[in-house]
Amino acid sequence: MSSFRLRAIEWEQYRNRMEQLLNIHYRHEGYERVSATNPGGLSDKLADYFAGNLAVIDTLETATGGYTFSTEVWQALRAIPCGQVMHYGQLAAQLGRPGAARAVGAANGR
Repeated sequence: MSSFRLRAIEWEQYRNRMEQLLNIHYRHEGYERVSATNPGGLSDKLADYFAGNLAVIDTLETATGGYTFSTEVWQALRAIPCGQVMHYGQLAAQLGRPGAARAVGAANGR
């Protein structure tokens, strides 16, 4: 098993934007950008995803940083089955915070 955990991904033409976002969100925790052909099988998994195997997204190990509420939102987002629609208010209620739809949206945007 690889120790690779995905923190962020971006298309090459947006490299500068990625560096800015990484610095905004992770400079205190630290991060390392590595050049790799298929780190942790990521390239294969993304190819499978774009070929229609949407469930492969659940196999991606991630290394996200954030507040407790944000991590709860991200876990809940990953639990929504592919193709199911849920708005932020529904997700907030599911998390026991029915008035936190905007906070759910903000966490989703990070």
